[in-house]
Amino acid sequence: MRIGRVAVLLLTGTLAMAQTPAKPPEFVALRSAQGGFHPVFRINQLSSDWIARIEKTTWHSGCPVPVSDLRALTVSYWDFQAKPRTGLLVVNKETAKNLRWIFKKLYRHGFLIEHIEPVEDYGGNDERSMEANNTSAFNCRDITLHPGKFSNHSWGRAIDINPLTNPYVKQSVVLPGSGREYLDRNRTYIGGILADSYVVRLFRKKGWQWGGDWRDRQDYQHFEKPVR
Repeated sequence: MRIGRVAVLLLTGTLAMAQTPAKPPEFVALRSAQGGFHPVFRINQLSSDWIARIEKTTWHSGCPVPVSDLRALTVSYWDFQAKPRTGLLVVNKETAKNLRWIFKKLYRHGFLIEHIEPVEDYGGNDERSMEANNTSAFNCRDITLHPGKFSNHSWGRAIDINPLTNPYVKQSVVLPGSGREYLDRNRTYIGGILADSYVVRLFRKKGWQWGGDWRDRQDYQHFEKPVR
């Protein structure tokens, strides 16, 4: 992915004189470039219009969570051009405060997210959303490659962040397919989620699991907080 004239800062975490950084550096937004933008981090009940959209796309009879348990989480973020944006995530009411806190921290840190658009905009199609590198949460669907078994996304208790830059990998399977160019997890990518990175530490602090830690597969985009 070309950076071009994107207003980002490369953080190495090491002294400038060091020849080999201890871990891959990270791209973050130059936060002073925000101008008069006012970030928003807000939890709301779903409107009747939103409930209608969800029931047509991402929720269906038999889903393990009632629509009444879902909330609209509005968050601000830095896009891949280091411009401030605001997007919407549909999440479980029990995880909404966790995620609001995490996204506030990510915004202040300058973590880059290409898109935060409701997966309903993609007709609930997870593959299309991933190929667009779209960050999303609730979607009543099966676990990837495990038909008939609900994913934690089905409860609104999971979130996928920059899924193209941080693909799902199981042996020769890579999802989305275009994510193959991001398989080297010792390299820096815009919006990349690497082991022990700032974003991973934030989620762990609130008790979330990272799919990059799994042994049978690596789901670098994925964070979840299952019901205890």
